[in-house]
Amino acid sequence: MIARGRNRGIFLVGLFVMVAGFGYLLAVQFEPTVNKAYVVPAQNVELVEIMRGLENENDSTAKQIVNLRGQLGELESKGAGTSEEVLVLTQHLKELRAKAGLAEATGPGVVVTLSDSSRTPTLSDDPNYFVIHDGYLRSIVNLMRRYGATAISVNDQRILGNSPIVCAGPIILVNSTRMSPPYVITALGSPETLADSISVDVFFRVLEMYRDQFGITCSLEKKASIVVPASLNNAAFTYAVGAK
Repeated sequence: MIARGRNRGIFLVGLFVMVAGFGYLLAVQFEPTVNKAYVVPAQNVELVEIMRGLENENDSTAKQIVNLRGQLGELESKGAGTSEEVLVLTQHLKELRAKAGLAEATGPGVVVTLSDSSRTPTLSDDPNYFVIHDGYLRSIVNLMRRYGATAISVNDQRILGNSPIVCAGPIILVNSTRMSPPYVITALGSPETLADSISVDVFFRVLEMYRDQFGITCSLEKKASIVVPASLNNAAFTYAVGAK
């Protein structure tokens, strides 16, 4: 009986030591999350300031482009009345600008809207399924092109053949312009063809599954009239020269 009581006492002491040890490990593991505030590295703060400066510069440049294009349009309108030849050339120039994406376009089409989930992921969830990624936007744009879209924009940015859609940390950049959800992707074209084709595409069906399961926004609407803004990005013509 004495030996049995002594063994039980040793067992209880060992159990207490194990529980205390696990408690200490848990406290150490969660201490950085609970007790230490997150400090943003100085380098990140500097990068944010640089990005804000570039965005302000882009906004100023965009306003200048709009103003100069307006002045050019007035001069062309005045010149078009001087002769029939100038009138034909002016009209041809307008058509080329429209095809190049340098002019605003209007007409029927579709609008796809994507946005992050308002739900908070649990510990067992993968948070990547609750946010919209740059690859989603590129895939939707490619679907629109595949099914006959003649002009496309993401929010207020016109999409050209060389328009970059990339991820920069937690944000998405389109034409080097910072985007924020909701992401409204607009496409000119046949509303029926675009909507019917996109809605049955495998990728769009996956996004709808993410909507139902994780709460992201994913919608597709037909529109009788939409506006796709002109491109303000002239980077494509920086090194281009006319053919001789």
